[in-house]
Amino acid sequence: MKTLTIITGILTAILGIMAFAMPLRVFLGLGWILGALILINGIETIFGAFKGKKDIWQCILGIIIAIGGGIILFNTVSRVMTDVILANIAGIVIIANGISAIVSGCKGMKESKGMGILAIIVGVISIMAGCFAVMHPVITMITLGYIIAFNVIMQGINLVVMAFAADKIKKAVEEA
Repeated sequence: MKTLTIITGILTAILGIMAFAMPLRVFLGLGWILGALILINGIETIFGAFKGKKDIWQCILGIIIAIGGGIILFNTVSRVMTDVILANIAGIVIIANGISAIVSGCKGMKESKGMGILAIIVGVISIMAGCFAVMHPVITMITLGYIIAFNVIMQGINLVVMAFAADKIKKAVEEA
């Protein structure tokens, strides 16, 4: 098991390094994944319509969902539009977090001026970064691709470290 975990960790880290070399492709893969998930959800909804009560409206909904997933999955323009929308959603989420940080900073000024000011500064920076992300979705896609790649590399390293640490943890548990 330890060997398998080490091999999996090394392969995961290598995959992360490859992803780091192609961050835009990594992000553009999210459109494929989302399209496949929507298509599968549509098929699941169709099958669910025939379980228990036979519900024609649920079946129609499942067909519509499956068609939507198929359009995203098999139409390049739709998939790229989906990726751009995902990048814009990321920017909007960053803006929302910035607004939340500013509100928290204003409320926290009573308890700690320094922490309140820091939260407001972080909020303003987040709003600026979110606006940039919305205005420049390709740069956002590349940046998020790097973040995903970095996380995959770290996951590979974690697997290897955990494989080596498992023996020590097992011995410590046995001794206790």
